[in-house]
This record gives sequence, C-alpha cells and structure tokens, in this order.
Amino acid sequence: MLAEKKALNLEELESQVALDLPDREMLLVTVVITNLLNNLSIDVDVRNNKVAVQVCAVVTALSSLVSTPLSCEIQQ
Repeated sequence: MLAEKKALNLEELESQVALDLPDREMLLVTVVITNLLNNLSIDVDVRNNKVAVQVCAVVTALSSLVSTPLSCEIQQ
C-alpha cells in the first residue's frame, strides 16, 4: 500500500532547505594523468564533465601507442 502524501503547511514549507547547484557544465573536475613507470602525475582542471571524459579517452589511446603506461582518473 502506498503512503499518502500530505500537503505541507506554510511553516513546514519555509523550514525546507534548497541548495543552488552550478550548471552541470560549470562543475570543476580534475583530471589526474599519471605515468605509471615513475609515478609522476599532472592535474588538469576542467569545467565540463564531457571534456574530462574525452581527455581520459585520449590519454588511454595514447597509452596504448607509447611504451610508457599512463593512467587517467577524474576526480570531483
């Protein structure tokens, strides 16, 4: 059986908290590219999740072409 929802009164409604989030494209993420042979890494700040995924795809493709293994990680 589904629970019935009751309407909030004005006091309950005003006690609710709303958070404004930035646009999804404006969230800052960091792409961490690591050279696995010597554990050197570089951090690249990106403001678009789709771009971060594309950067990691390129790093993965390059890693298969060169003798130095690279890893790519996206961090929030």
